[in-house]
Amino acid sequence: MQVGNHRGLRWKGILVSEQLGVRSGTMNRQLIYLFFCNLIILLVGMGLFPILPLYAVQFGATSSKIGVYLAVTYLSIALGAMLTSRLAEMVPWKVLFVTASMLGVVALVLLGKATAMWQVVALTSVVWFVGGIGLTLVSVLTGLVADRRSRGKSFTLVSLAQPVGAVLGGAAVSQLVAWRGYPPMFSVLGAAWIALPVISIFGLENAPIPHVARATRGLRGTTPHLGRTFYLLLLATLVATMVVNGSRLGVSLSMQALDFSPSAVASTSIVGGLVTIPVTLLMGTLSDSLGRKHFLTLSYLLAGVGALMLVTASQLWHFWVAASLILVARTVSTAVSLAFATDLLLPATLNRGLPWLNATTWVAGVISFASIGYVVDGFGMTILHLSMAALAVIAGVQLSRLQRDQAPDIATVSPAQESMGTAFNALASAGQLEGCVREMC
Repeated sequence: MQVGNHRGLRWKGILVSEQLGVRSGTMNRQLIYLFFCNLIILLVGMGLFPILPLYAVQFGATSSKIGVYLAVTYLSIALGAMLTSRLAEMVPWKVLFVTASMLGVVALVLLGKATAMWQVVALTSVVWFVGGIGLTLVSVLTGLVADRRSRGKSFTLVSLAQPVGAVLGGAAVSQLVAWRGYPPMFSVLGAAWIALPVISIFGLENAPIPHVARATRGLRGTTPHLGRTFYLLLLATLVATMVVNGSRLGVSLSMQALDFSPSAVASTSIVGGLVTIPVTLLMGTLSDSLGRKHFLTLSYLLAGVGALMLVTASQLWHFWVAASLILVARTVSTAVSLAFATDLLLPATLNRGLPWLNATTWVAGVISFASIGYVVDGFGMTILHLSMAALAVIAGVQLSRLQRDQAPDIATVSPAQESMGTAFNALASAGQLEGCVREMC
């Protein structure tokens, strides 16, 4: 490919993967590798989440302390997501990915050897922090290689790691805890996490994530704005994710209050994952043609219905249904919101906007988990579930304020964006981005 070919590096109407000449076969292969990276991180996270409150109880934690514990871990993952872009400018992203992954391995193994609650909080925070870095890198790379005409499908493929991780992680965690207890379970999860640096080194291509954004900033002197619609999407995502997180914790706390076993609690992730896989594939693909906003709204409503079901849930199958609705809401909203954000953002702002979107989901976890324990202790589980359902309605109303219902026409750009693209092409033809282009090819 000739670097000086301006048509291969236009800003109008083409995606970054097409701009840089990535072949469709390479694109599909990279999406598969990104799926497996997402899968490893979420397998551990989705498998651990239902039993972390039970593990904390062994160290004397109350409901309020469990809420603070989970809030601290989600603050860690939010920090990891927000710092990813800055860290990737300081070191190559592959070095960042591998280093973070190895820290996660060590922290997981040590979690099984913890002897005090503060150690559990600290080590879980490390795992969630490096997980935030990994998930954000996967999101940015997916945005760079996903085809514009099938972004919903591409993000859905990568986001399917959530339900698949819930099935595999839930099954592995429940069986390991029942068989040998918590320490061997954490060691096995640490061994599984080793797959992350292996895939990063030998599978993922060394796409220059931060270099394009730096070149653009140098031309303009300022960073392009993310846009009002994007910020409204962040606000709707914040509220909706609070509902999902609050309802997920509500499942564990309600089942704990009814004396369900750890295996029964973990089974909610397994059943929810099995239900979520086909539903997410269908809804994510349809969002490419029917519009993102419809399916985001539907996912918010499903989370609200799941929260309402928890008010009267008393049997195991009740919790299976509620957990399935909540997991469908989480997976669909994650995939479709990332695709929607990629529609709204210029390619040069992807490595800034997508980390903010990821961080928003984790900030929502901090807010919800920090308050849920106190709500439960002060007002009871019923008030918690009803408040989550009310927040789902608020999120749907907020989403209705978004101005676009489908992907905007990227070919329609302002004069400022036109000049920015022209300058970018000039740099490319001068050979200053030749190394980046060769790496992507």
